[in-house]
Amino acid sequence: MYGSRARIGLMVPSSNTVCEPEMAALCPQGVATFSTRILFEPTMPGLRAMKTHVHRASLELSSEGICQIIAFCCTVGSLLGGYDGEKEIIDLIEKTAKTPGITTATAVVAAFDALKVKKIAVATPYTREINEHERNTLEDRGYEVVRILGYYESVPPRELKNEMIGRLPPDVALDLGLRVNSEKNEAIFLSCTNFRTIEIIRRLEGETQKPVVSSNQATMWHALRRLGIKDPLKGYGRLLEQL
Repeated sequence: MYGSRARIGLMVPSSNTVCEPEMAALCPQGVATFSTRILFEPTMPGLRAMKTHVHRASLELSSEGICQIIAFCCTVGSLLGGYDGEKEIIDLIEKTAKTPGITTATAVVAAFDALKVKKIAVATPYTREINEHERNTLEDRGYEVVRILGYYESVPPRELKNEMIGRLPPDVALDLGLRVNSEKNEAIFLSCTNFRTIEIIRRLEGETQKPVVSSNQATMWHALRRLGIKDPLKGYGRLLEQL
C-alpha cells in the first residue's frame, strides 16, 4: 500500500502547480501524500475566501480514514488573521476530519523556533500588498523581518496570476534569497507553496551559511514530526537533515 508508514493530506490552492510535486519529492520511504484543491486567486480577498472551502476539503481527505494528518498548504492564506485565523482553520479541519490538522504558517513558525532564529530575511513571489501583510503578521508573532523582497512587487495585485508564480524556475528563489541576505538576518525564508525552492535550498544554505526554510519543506517537516517520523532527508536543508 502506498503510504504504509504514513499518509499526509494536502489542501492545495486550485492553481498551484508546485506544492504537490515538491511534497511528493520530500516524502521519505513509506510516506505518501494525497491532495484536494481549494478555489483560489492570489489577492487578499482571494486568500480570505479560501477558508470557505476547508470543510468540504476536510471531508474529502478524511474519507475512510485515508489521511493521518491534514495540511492546509497556503502560506499567506494561513497567516491571515494571525493566531486566531490560523486556529480557526486547524479547528475546522480537526472537527470535520477527526484528524490532526496543521497549516503552512504553523509549520514555518515551528521551523523558526526549532532553528532558534528570530531575525528573518524573506524572499517571495508576491506583490507588495501581500508582502506587507506577511511582514506585519510575522512581526506580530515576535519575529523581526530584516528584509522582504517579492519577485512580482511591481505588478498590480489584480494582474498577478498564481500560474505566473508556478512558472518561475528555482533559480529565481536562489537569486531572491541571496539578495535579501545580509549580516543582520539569522535565517532565510522562501515563502509560498507555489514557489519552486527545494532544488536550491542546500546551495543557498552553502552560499550564505544560514538555515533556509521554505513553505513546502517546512510543511513536510512539521507533518512528519507530528507523526513521529524523524528520518533525516539529505539535500533539502538543515531543517530536514538535522531536526
